Amino acid sequence: MPVARPAKGIDRLFVMGWRGSLAAILIAFVVSFFLSGFWWPYWRIADMDLWMVYEAFLSNNGLRQEYFDHPGYLTILSLGTWFKWLHAFGLLSIHAISNLPVAFDGPDSGLAWMRATQAARLLSLLIALAFLTSFAFLLRCLVRDWRIAILSAFALAFSGGLMMEGRIVRTELLPAAFMYCGFLLLLLAARTQTSYRPLLVGLTSFLAALAMLNKVQFLLLILAFPPILVAFGHRFAQPITWQSRRNQFLLMIAYGAVAVLAAVLAWPIAQAGLFDAAAVSDRVRLFGTEFPFYQVLIGVWILGWMLTYAIMFGVGWAETVSAMAAMIAGAGLGLLVLMLRYDVHNAVVVINPFEKMLLFAKTSDAGLLQDGTMDGGAFVQSLLSGVGLLLTRLTFVLNSSPRPTIFLEWVVIAGAVFAWRRGERKVVFQVALLLAAASAIDLLGTLRGLKLEYFIVTDPLVIIAAAWLLARVPSLLMHRWVLPVGLTLMIATICVGLAEPVKHDFENDIPLSFCVPHHYYTRRVVGFSFCPWALPVPIDPVAAESASGAH
Repeated sequence: MPVARPAKGIDRLFVMGWRGSLAAILIAFVVSFFLSGFWWPYWRIADMDLWMVYEAFLSNNGLRQEYFDHPGYLTILSLGTWFKWLHAFGLLSIHAISNLPVAFDGPDSGLAWMRATQAARLLSLLIALAFLTSFAFLLRCLVRDWRIAILSAFALAFSGGLMMEGRIVRTELLPAAFMYCGFLLLLLAARTQTSYRPLLVGLTSFLAALAMLNKVQFLLLILAFPPILVAFGHRFAQPITWQSRRNQFLLMIAYGAVAVLAAVLAWPIAQAGLFDAAAVSDRVRLFGTEFPFYQVLIGVWILGWMLTYAIMFGVGWAETVSAMAAMIAGAGLGLLVLMLRYDVHNAVVVINPFEKMLLFAKTSDAGLLQDGTMDGGAFVQSLLSGVGLLLTRLTFVLNSSPRPTIFLEWVVIAGAVFAWRRGERKVVFQVALLLAAASAIDLLGTLRGLKLEYFIVTDPLVIIAAAWLLARVPSLLMHRWVLPVGLTLMIATICVGLAEPVKHDFENDIPLSFCVPHHYYTRRVVGFSFCPWALPVPIDPVAAESASGAH
C-alpha cells in the first residue's frame, strides 16, 4: 500500500481539492452575505440601492428611464426583469411603481421597499457568484494549475470591492464580470493555438460593449487591455491555419459580412449618440471641435495594437482581418442591446464617455472644469495629488482602506524581485505591466477619491498578476515562505475584506437627503418611510445631505 507523502509548498495551504475548495469559497461568500448585507434596512446604502430599485419599478410600468449617469442600463434592465420573474412566482408582491404604497402608509411602504431591495441584493449575490466561478475556471485554463486558480478566486471573493458589490446594487459589478471574463478569454487566445481566436475576439468585444452600456468608466480597461495582450502574446512554431486557403477566405468573408451587418444596424444608435445637440455642444466646449476625434482615436488605438500583435507573432492576414471584423461585429451587436429599451440619453453617455467621466470628476474637484472647459493645470495638479494618495494607500499604514489586495500587491512585488534574480525577465515585465495598468487606472480613479466602489475595476488585475507570477515561476510554489506568507495573507484578506460590510452593520445614519419630496434620483416618489414627516418645516436638501452622511 503506497504511503502518502507529506504536503509541501503551496499544497500545505489546501485541505480540499479543486471542487471542494471552490465550493467552500462560494459558500463562505454566501454566508457572509446573509450575516452582513441582506438584512440591512433598505435605506442603509441609499446610493445606489434606492436609485436602482426605483428605476426597476419604472421599467416594470413601461415608464422612461430617468437615471443615465453611468448609464446603468443593464443593471436597470436586469433588475426590472428579475422583479417581474419574482412577482410572477409570487415571491415579490410589489414590483412596479404603480402599486407602490406612498410613504404616508408607513409600515406598508417601508416593507415594499425592503422586500424589493432584498430581492435586488439577491440578484447582486447571484452575479457575484457567477463572476467568481467564471473567473476561477478561466484562470485555471490559463495557468493550468487549480491551486493557483483557487487562491485567486479566494483573493477576488474577499477583495474589498466584491465584498460590497456582491451585497448591494452597484453598476460596477456586471461590467467587471464582463470585462475580466473577456480579458481572460483573450489571454487564452493569445497563448493557445486554435482557429477560434477571431471568435474569441468577437465575444470579448461584445462583452466589452455590454460593460460600456452599464459603466462608461470601464473604457479605461478597454484601452489598457490591447498592449497587455501584446506583452502576453506567443509565437507558435507552426502558424495557425484553417484547413485550406478556401476555408480561410470563406471564414474571413463570413466575419466581414457579420461586421458590416452589425455596423449598419448599430449606426443609427452611434449617430444619435455622436451628433446629439447637447453632446456636440459639450465636445466643442471641452475639446474645441465638433469632430468626435477621441472616439476615432480609440478605434485606431485598438486596431493598431491588433495589427502590432499580428506582425510580432506571425499571425496570418486572413486571421488578422477576421479578428478585426469580429471585433467590429461584437461592438456593434453590443450597442444594439440598447434597443431592448431604447433611450437616446443612453446612447449619448455610452458614445461620449470622457465627457461623462469629466463631469463626475468635477463633482470631486470643482476646479477641473471652468465654464465647461477643462482646466489642464488643475487636471495635472489633481493627478499629482492622486499620486500621493496612491502611494499612501499602498503603505496601508499611512492611509488605510478596506482593500486587502494591497497586501497581495506587496507579495507580488517581492515575488517579482525573486523572479528577476532567477532570470525570469519576461515574466517580471508582464507582471509589472499588469500592476502598472492597475495603478494608472487607480490614478484616474483618485479624481473621484478612489472610492471603495472602484476597487473592483482594478483588483482583478493584481490578482491575475499574482497568478501569472506563480504559474511562470514554479520555484515560488515550493518556497519555504509559502506557508507563513500564504496563511498571513489569507487571514488579512478575510479580516480587511469583511471590515466594510461589518462596519455597515453598526451604522445608524439615516439618508435625510432622500426625504426631499421628488428627490432628483427618485422624482416620482414623495418620500420614504424613514423620513421624519413630523418636522414642522420643510427639509433643506443641503443641510440634510450634510447631516445624513449619505453614501
